Amino acid sequence: MSIKIMSIHHVMITIGDIEVAKQFYGTILGLEEADCPVDDGKRAWFKLGNQELHVNLHEHYKTGFGHFAISIEPGKYHEYVENIKNSGYEKMSESQKYIDGSYKLFIDDPFGNTVEITDLQVNA
Repeated sequence: MSIKIMSIHHVMITIGDIEVAKQFYGTILGLEEADCPVDDGKRAWFKLGNQELHVNLHEHYKTGFGHFAISIEPGKYHEYVENIKNSGYEKMSESQKYIDGSYKLFIDDPFGNTVEITDLQVNA
């Protein structure tokens, strides 16, 4: 495939209490909070250099809901997704247009690990 993977965009982990998470990641570890386009009190985003850490509250919290996201070369998202579909691999969600205009889909590897494919660029 000739489409360039630009970077890991973010890592997302689930947590059981958003305020405890903000205290730990923001105050104890000293991570700067990043802007999050969804203001629902259930998530916080933090800057990690050019990447991000997303912590999301999940009512049935347990480990195993996390994923990492890879950022696709600008303008190549739909071509990249089509290449995956053409490979015959089927363990993926439908492509979604997100609130900020970016696109994403989630694909499970053969072992059940989830990878998000997005056209968001790191700290763009």
